Amino acid sequence: MKEIESDLAKVKIPKGYRMSVIKMYFWVGLISALLLRLVIIADHYGDFYARVLWYLGVLGYLWFFAHRYHIGKRRFGVIRDMGLLEKIETREPLTEEDFEGLNYVMWSLSVSKERLNYLVIFAFSVIAILVSLVLDLGIIEV
Repeated sequence: MKEIESDLAKVKIPKGYRMSVIKMYFWVGLISALLLRLVIIADHYGDFYARVLWYLGVLGYLWFFAHRYHIGKRRFGVIRDMGLLEKIETREPLTEEDFEGLNYVMWSLSVSKERLNYLVIFAFSVIAILVSLVLDLGIIEV
Protein backbone atom coordinates (compact mmCIF):
# COMPACT_ATOMS: atom_id res chain seq x y z
CA MET A 1 0.00 0.00 0.00
CA LYS A 2 1.39 3.41 -0.83
CA GLU A 3 0.80 6.64 1.00
CA ILE A 4 -0.90 9.35 -1.05
CA GLU A 5 -1.49 12.89 -0.01
CA SER A 6 -4.04 14.69 -2.14
CA ASP A 7 -3.30 18.32 -2.92
CA LEU A 8 -6.97 19.26 -2.55
CA ALA A 9 -8.09 17.46 0.57
CA LYS A 10 -4.70 16.75 2.19
CA VAL A 11 -5.97 13.27 3.07
CA LYS A 12 -3.24 10.86 3.99
CA ILE A 13 -4.05 7.28 3.09
CA PRO A 14 -2.40 5.04 5.68
CA LYS A 15 0.03 2.31 4.76
CA GLY A 16 -1.16 -1.19 5.54
CA TYR A 17 0.59 -3.26 8.18
CA ARG A 18 2.87 -6.16 7.28
CA MET A 19 1.33 -9.62 7.62
CA SER A 20 3.70 -10.36 10.50
CA VAL A 21 2.18 -7.46 12.47
CA ILE A 22 -1.36 -8.54 11.57
CA LYS A 23 -0.62 -12.09 12.73
CA MET A 24 1.02 -10.86 15.94
CA TYR A 25 -2.12 -8.94 16.93
CA PHE A 26 -4.24 -11.92 15.98
CA TRP A 27 -2.26 -14.09 18.39
CA VAL A 28 -2.33 -11.43 21.12
CA GLY A 29 -6.12 -11.39 20.85
CA LEU A 30 -6.42 -15.17 20.85
CA ILE A 31 -4.05 -15.71 23.75
CA SER A 32 -5.81 -12.99 25.76
CA ALA A 33 -9.17 -14.60 25.04
CA LEU A 34 -7.86 -17.98 26.13
CA LEU A 35 -6.29 -16.58 29.31
CA LEU A 36 -9.53 -14.87 30.31
CA ARG A 37 -11.52 -18.06 29.71
CA LEU A 38 -8.98 -20.08 31.70
CA VAL A 39 -9.67 -17.87 34.74
CA ILE A 40 -12.87 -19.86 35.32
CA ILE A 41 -10.92 -23.11 35.40
CA ALA A 42 -7.87 -21.74 37.26
CA ASP A 43 -10.15 -20.51 40.04
CA HIS A 44 -10.68 -24.16 40.98
CA TYR A 45 -6.93 -24.51 41.54
CA GLY A 46 -6.42 -21.33 43.51
CA ASP A 47 -7.08 -17.63 43.60
CA PHE A 48 -3.47 -16.77 42.72
CA TYR A 49 -3.57 -18.57 39.37
CA ALA A 50 -6.92 -17.05 38.49
CA ARG A 51 -5.66 -13.54 39.24
CA VAL A 52 -2.46 -13.98 37.22
CA LEU A 53 -4.43 -15.23 34.21
CA TRP A 54 -6.96 -12.42 34.60
CA TYR A 55 -4.32 -9.67 34.68
CA LEU A 56 -2.41 -11.15 31.73
CA GLY A 57 -5.62 -11.58 29.74
CA VAL A 58 -6.84 -8.06 30.43
CA LEU A 59 -3.45 -6.53 29.60
CA GLY A 60 -3.40 -8.46 26.34
CA TYR A 61 -6.94 -7.33 25.55
CA LEU A 62 -6.02 -3.70 26.28
CA TRP A 63 -3.20 -3.96 23.74
CA PHE A 64 -5.32 -5.88 21.22
CA PHE A 65 -8.40 -3.65 21.40
CA ALA A 66 -6.33 -0.45 21.34
CA HIS A 67 -4.92 -1.75 18.06
CA ARG A 68 -8.40 -2.69 16.75
CA TYR A 69 -9.66 0.80 17.67
CA HIS A 70 -6.73 2.35 15.80
CA ILE A 71 -7.46 0.25 12.70
CA GLY A 72 -11.16 1.14 12.77
CA LYS A 73 -10.32 4.80 13.21
CA ARG A 74 -7.92 4.72 10.24
CA ARG A 75 -10.49 3.05 7.98
CA PHE A 76 -13.24 5.43 9.04
CA GLY A 77 -10.91 8.42 8.63
CA VAL A 78 -10.14 7.52 5.01
CA ILE A 79 -13.84 7.02 4.20
CA ARG A 80 -14.88 10.24 5.96
CA ASP A 81 -12.02 12.51 4.92
CA MET A 82 -12.22 11.51 1.27
CA GLY A 83 -16.03 11.60 1.25
CA LEU A 84 -16.02 8.13 -0.26
CA LEU A 85 -19.44 7.06 0.97
CA GLU A 86 -21.09 10.19 -0.40
CA LYS A 87 -19.27 9.83 -3.72
CA ILE A 88 -20.42 6.24 -4.06
CA GLU A 89 -24.02 7.03 -3.02
CA THR A 90 -24.25 9.85 -5.58
CA ARG A 91 -22.35 7.86 -8.22
CA GLU A 92 -19.80 10.64 -8.48
CA PRO A 93 -16.76 9.73 -10.57
CA LEU A 94 -13.87 8.63 -8.40
CA THR A 95 -10.38 10.07 -8.67
CA GLU A 96 -7.17 8.08 -8.54
CA GLU A 97 -6.80 9.11 -4.89
CA ASP A 98 -10.35 7.88 -4.18
CA PHE A 99 -9.45 4.50 -5.65
CA GLU A 100 -6.31 4.39 -3.51
CA GLY A 101 -8.42 5.16 -0.43
CA LEU A 102 -10.92 2.46 -1.33
CA ASN A 103 -8.08 0.07 -2.02
CA TYR A 104 -6.67 0.67 1.47
CA VAL A 105 -10.05 0.10 3.15
CA MET A 106 -10.83 -3.01 1.11
CA TRP A 107 -7.31 -4.42 1.59
CA SER A 108 -7.47 -3.75 5.32
CA LEU A 109 -10.80 -5.57 5.62
CA SER A 110 -9.65 -8.48 3.48
CA VAL A 111 -6.47 -9.22 5.47
CA SER A 112 -8.08 -8.69 8.86
CA LYS A 113 -8.16 -11.73 11.12
CA GLU A 114 -10.98 -10.35 13.27
CA ARG A 115 -13.64 -12.76 11.97
CA LEU A 116 -11.49 -15.77 12.86
CA ASN A 117 -10.62 -14.15 16.17
CA TYR A 118 -14.32 -13.75 17.03
CA LEU A 119 -15.01 -17.37 16.09
CA VAL A 120 -12.20 -18.68 18.28
CA ILE A 121 -13.22 -16.42 21.18
CA PHE A 122 -16.76 -17.81 20.89
CA ALA A 123 -15.42 -21.39 20.90
CA PHE A 124 -13.14 -20.72 23.90
CA SER A 125 -16.09 -19.22 25.76
CA VAL A 126 -18.30 -22.25 25.16
CA ILE A 127 -15.50 -24.64 26.18
CA ALA A 128 -14.72 -22.59 29.32
CA ILE A 129 -18.38 -22.59 30.37
CA LEU A 130 -18.68 -26.35 29.81
CA VAL A 131 -15.47 -27.14 31.72
CA SER A 132 -16.47 -24.80 34.53
CA LEU A 133 -19.88 -26.46 34.81
CA VAL A 134 -18.25 -29.90 34.90
CA LEU A 135 -15.91 -28.71 37.68
CA ASP A 136 -18.64 -26.84 39.60
CA LEU A 137 -20.99 -29.82 39.50
CA GLY A 138 -18.22 -32.12 40.70
CA ILE A 139 -18.44 -34.38 37.65
CA ILE A 140 -14.63 -34.27 37.56
CA GLU A 141 -12.63 -33.74 40.72
CA VAL A 142 -9.49 -31.62 40.64
